[in-house]
Amino acid sequence: MNENKDLYSIIVPVLNITDSLVELTNRIDTVLKSRNYSFEIIFIDDGSTDPNTLETMKKIQESSLIDVTVISFFKNFGQQAGILAGIKLAKGNYLITMDGDLEHRPEDLFSLIDKQKEGNFDVVFGNFKEKTHGATKKFFSFIYTSIERKILQYPKGTKRSAFWVMKRAVGEEVLKFNTLNPSLSILIIKVTNHIGSAEIVQGKRGEGESAYTIPKLIFLASSLFINNSGIFLRSFLVFASISFLLVVLGFFSQIFLKIWYLFALTCLIPIVLIGFAIVGEYLFRIIQNIENHPLYSIREIIKKD
Repeated sequence: MNENKDLYSIIVPVLNITDSLVELTNRIDTVLKSRNYSFEIIFIDDGSTDPNTLETMKKIQESSLIDVTVISFFKNFGQQAGILAGIKLAKGNYLITMDGDLEHRPEDLFSLIDKQKEGNFDVVFGNFKEKTHGATKKFFSFIYTSIERKILQYPKGTKRSAFWVMKRAVGEEVLKFNTLNPSLSILIIKVTNHIGSAEIVQGKRGEGESAYTIPKLIFLASSLFINNSGIFLRSFLVFASISFLLVVLGFFSQIFLKIWYLFALTCLIPIVLIGFAIVGEYLFRIIQNIENHPLYSIREIIKKD
């Protein structure tokens, strides 16, 4: 008889991955059963173009004694949307997300779970002791993380990641947000700041490539600024105020005025055009949220039995 009353819902968004899912499931089963933990696995097929991805999920569900639920999207809506769909269907009082490509090792699950219980944290993020990503991705990730921590004021010593354990109550609060292009790390910090982190080891990717290309990372960074901060608009307000002051000063100095005109022709006009583009992006995203576009569309939900 299982004496542990906690149920862990493990949410795995997947895009064009097959064989790694079988190994992932077996390793999760071995690890969590070693402590007699109750758990379920929720696979989200995020619009995979490889039909074997969904078939593999179904085969795992049919052949395993584990409680496996399969969610299939009509098309690719992104990892964040997949996780939110998993949270909505999860039955557990603790929610865990991890990638399906084996970079997040099931053997590190106890590091997150033990840390959460130790400090009774609302959320615990798993942080790689050492990352094996390329130099370019590491650079952009460092810049983004640094800015994100400054804007969102993450608790000292914590870093966000896509491998975490979270209390169900936090997940329910996150689902209340109505925003397109969501970033779960941003939504979580809006709900709670009782956050911890646990050191983990980056596993070897079993198959597939990271969905977070440089353009997608830039888009996520834009969501941080535009969806959750007015920093761009405030920066242009400051810039416009300084420009106006320089124009006023220019009237008292012909030499200064000539320098100002040269600056305006070479720098000011392009900056103003960029400002219009940023304002347009703010308005576009506001309109999208007003129109209440769906975050994802589910083709089918397949439950055990």
